[in-house]
Amino acid sequence: MRSPRSLPALVALVVGCALAASSIAIPDSMAATAWRCTTSAARGSCGPYDRYPYITGTTSSTHIGNNVWSPISGWRQTLRANNPGDWQVTANMPAENTAVVSYPSIGANYGRITNVPTPLRSYSLIFSRFTEHMNKTAQTSAWAAYDIWLGRNGCSDCASHEVMIQHDFANNGACTTSAKATFAGPRGGAQHWHLCKFGSELIWKLGRSEQRKVSERSGVVHILAMLRWLVRHGDLPARTGLWSIGYGWEICSTGSRRETFNVSAFSLRVACKSRGCR
Repeated sequence: MRSPRSLPALVALVVGCALAASSIAIPDSMAATAWRCTTSAARGSCGPYDRYPYITGTTSSTHIGNNVWSPISGWRQTLRANNPGDWQVTANMPAENTAVVSYPSIGANYGRITNVPTPLRSYSLIFSRFTEHMNKTAQTSAWAAYDIWLGRNGCSDCASHEVMIQHDFANNGACTTSAKATFAGPRGGAQHWHLCKFGSELIWKLGRSEQRKVSERSGVVHILAMLRWLVRHGDLPARTGLWSIGYGWEICSTGSRRETFNVSAFSLRVACKSRGCR
């Protein structure tokens, strides 16, 4: 839904290899009384967070961006952050607006040193945990989501494939389900997901179908398994590489009232095959 070059969290102009998923433990952050970074600028950002230990394998600094990438009259949004596992955004978006205005988000980069994406075949694990809360009302139109950009292996500056993974919904737009799949969920159980296609954009949504979407505020996502499924089924090219992974909320409307969206825990871990991720 947006060019990766427009994400201030994902660019500096805009997952310890072999760590098992079961070994990840991240603390829930208490609500902060003072924030280390605050910005209300449309393209404002906080960071870098190079010392944040729960995001690994990146090829450049991680930031959190306010990312009001499609501003409309009456928008207001303020980002407050301590680190990628402790941040919030307070948004006030016009009532009944149905288009995405902002994607406040963490941006983790995987293709900035050599200016080419990291081949998916180099990874044995890309795994994430999250805890977030939208404080949604009946007037809210927003959803929590990962936003993943990929490109052809060996191609510089060609982040041409977008995959979203959505898991918490408030008046989320309907789509036509093109496929269904099951992936591992919390505590080893299975979770059902359905796939939607909007042109070149691929969107995984939690739940068996649009009529049976499931909202989850705390959970796990096996990102590599979901991307490999898309490759196997021809939705992504066989020689696909990873550029970046974002995490936050796409926000359309808060009913013309202030609404605070917060992340209280977040990790993004990668494991590489024996020869490494390069």
